Amino acid sequence: MPHLVLEVFLWLCGLCVGSFINVVVYRLSVGLTPTEPRRSFCPRCQAPIAWYDNVPLLSWAWLRGRCRQCHGLISVRYPLIEAITGLAFVLVYHLIFVAQARRGSQPAALPGDWSLLVAWLVLAAGLVACAGLDIRSYTIDIRVTNFVIVAGVLLRMASPADAPLLAAARRAAAAAAIAALAVGAATLWFHARRTRTASEPHPSEESPARSEDEPESRLTRVGGAGAVLLIVLLVAWLVSVPLWPASAPPGGRDLPVALALAALFAVTALAGGQERAADEEIRAAIEDERPQARRMALRELAALLPAVVAAVLAYELVRGMPLCWRAWESLVSWAPGGLFVPVAGAVVAMRDALLVSAVGWGMRILFTLIYGREAFGVGDIYILAAAGATVGWDIALLGLVLSVGIALAGWTIGLLLKTTVLIPFGPWLALGFLLALWWSRPVGRMIERYVRGIAAAWEEQPHVLLIAGGLMLIASSAAIALSRLVRRWVAPNDAP
Repeated sequence: MPHLVLEVFLWLCGLCVGSFINVVVYRLSVGLTPTEPRRSFCPRCQAPIAWYDNVPLLSWAWLRGRCRQCHGLISVRYPLIEAITGLAFVLVYHLIFVAQARRGSQPAALPGDWSLLVAWLVLAAGLVACAGLDIRSYTIDIRVTNFVIVAGVLLRMASPADAPLLAAARRAAAAAAIAALAVGAATLWFHARRTRTASEPHPSEESPARSEDEPESRLTRVGGAGAVLLIVLLVAWLVSVPLWPASAPPGGRDLPVALALAALFAVTALAGGQERAADEEIRAAIEDERPQARRMALRELAALLPAVVAAVLAYELVRGMPLCWRAWESLVSWAPGGLFVPVAGAVVAMRDALLVSAVGWGMRILFTLIYGREAFGVGDIYILAAAGATVGWDIALLGLVLSVGIALAGWTIGLLLKTTVLIPFGPWLALGFLLALWWSRPVGRMIERYVRGIAAAWEEQPHVLLIAGGLMLIASSAAIALSRLVRRWVAPNDAP
């Protein structure tokens, strides 16, 4: 019964948060701020919306998707985002506390793991907002990701003190990560000040603000309303799982989770694959940047070198000088009241954010050099950092790996539907993180078995691993060459 009450409560909270996310997505995409004007308004006639016309899901259905004042159509995107946010909140709680999917030494339980739950809810809300922005205009507003990163650091500071957290924070590698993060943040700030442009431009800087949503077909509106109804039914199914008898098969308990993720995949594939007014603008921007893409990647690599140097210096200082080591250990071990270690929590959160950001930057630079065009958006790197800061590097990296596979599947569906070859990656990252949470425990066990097997093989026959590594390198090169051929076939005009 407690699970039922909490899941219903979180669903209602998710609907309300989704309503606010609609405000964030619309206003940021047209150059407004989320707080001004204070009242929500119709995007067509600009009339303020009364509170009773702003009830999540119900108001849109009661008004049949039209404004009460001008009777203009209100996009089905609004109830869809509310429904998706509510589903994400319930799904996160269900996976952590009902399914116990999160990998860890102890079962998750409230109130002890409240900070873990809030961190996941903040991340889920931020991911929905980023996905909405990316689908609408192919941009990620870093104010959203920065808010999630700060919230993640604060929530990790409130995590209960335990031995693994302290051990991770005391390592010299953690001190190196903090030094690299400080220098990297200073470099980004200096670059932003010098160029007077954000690393991820705001849509208002590229195109004039639009006061209306793009027109929707009747099929889109009917399909979107059907998706909202399906999501509500899936939420009801998830909420009912804790009431099932203990004799129910485990596979049956996983079925509503699988269907919920499948529904999110379908909505993302269909929404992300639709052609939008920004398509030609983005395609033209990519073409304009292509001659400078490799040079830009090399400049970014050079800009990251000071952070690498700072990390190496901090690592050697903490590891090689006893005085620095004792000072660092004393700092991260500070435990006011004996219940929390706020410095250690903040250090681990920032370390995780830096680690996954470094992977994202590495992918961006490597594949830009290979393909000669921007291969991974800066906004996606900020999303990775937000996930690392809130829920840890393991979930963030696993989500990144999974998102690549499901993004390819979504891209294929987009091609089959003859919509667009421009697919925003932010929504797939969001879905990848949820899938990573669900598969965290089995994937963790699988990786442990592989690591033990590789270690044993290296001790007995290291040459076999070297041969296998060489074959994997050859296969990766062949896959890259094949992907370039596929791009030439799919989009011959985009080929260099």
